[in-house]
Amino acid sequence: MTITKLFHASTKALAFLVVFSFSSQTMANKYRVSGPFSQSNLSIYLIHGEDIIKNQRYLTLSEAMQQKKVKVHETSNVNQLSIENLSNSDHIYIQAGDIVKGGKQDRVFSTDMILQPQSGKIDIASFCVEQGRWNPRGNESSKEFHSSTKKLSSKELRLAARLNNNQSEVWSEVAKSQQKLGEKVGTDVKSKDSASSLQLTLENKKLAEKISAYKKELLPLLRGKKQVIGYAFAINGELNTADIYANQALLKKLWPSIIDSAATESVGEHNKDLQYKNPKAVAVLEWIDNTQKGKQTTQELKPGLKQDTIENETDVRFDTYSGSGKERKLYRQNYIRK
Repeated sequence: MTITKLFHASTKALAFLVVFSFSSQTMANKYRVSGPFSQSNLSIYLIHGEDIIKNQRYLTLSEAMQQKKVKVHETSNVNQLSIENLSNSDHIYIQAGDIVKGGKQDRVFSTDMILQPQSGKIDIASFCVEQGRWNPRGNESSKEFHSSTKKLSSKELRLAARLNNNQSEVWSEVAKSQQKLGEKVGTDVKSKDSASSLQLTLENKKLAEKISAYKKELLPLLRGKKQVIGYAFAINGELNTADIYANQALLKKLWPSIIDSAATESVGEHNKDLQYKNPKAVAVLEWIDNTQKGKQTTQELKPGLKQDTIENETDVRFDTYSGSGKERKLYRQNYIRK
């Protein structure tokens, strides 16, 4: 049963609830969800709650690269790069799905990572989001990566890189995404500089024009709002992806790239003839609840930083954290509808 059908089946029992704000019994003490806030086929939900890690600020990878406070090194291993925090004081947050541009091939990180000041070189898992090139592109260095402005832009890509850990599947989904976007934009979105590069496709000017309406409507959503630590989104009436972060400050920094990625995916999935109803806020909390059960595995990303993966038939959740018990620090919970 889909989330939408599940919601309609329980509508009578929930009729007394406010349409735009709901807290389930299971999650009532933790989160409240508001929304949906919609533009075309994309609907955003805001997840309200108290900061999990208080009074801690992070640089995003994009910020750190712009400020030259981080180096991402080419290793000539397509599935592993090396990264180091050069700052004396800043903590740097890297998110699975962040694309880095340059090197011998553009890559995407497949795990989250927290870099402490003066971290030294740390290995981080990656996948290529470009094929064929193994030499410098233009004036770019083949030894390092110089920017990170885009994220993976489809659920299928996120699952291929983070759940299935399959390079061939990542390449296949890049090609599918390029084809979808080209059809919806009405022009070839592949770059002449490297036709297989997802990064260069996401920089396409015609695509930027397509997603501008989404950004204009949805980027201001966080203005003036307090205790918002996460979001979820639905495309064409189907829940897709959600994140809960360590604190609101981190969410605000990531917000432009979150909307950019979700809007890009929405353009690729747009169907003007499709009839659908957006899930209500209750469905987001039911979805979060559903990820509490499933097969769990734990991976050490680096000493002191771990990732739990909880998977069931319909959903997967990734928890990135350090410590345990009362000392446990949760940096991110990532939810993906399979």
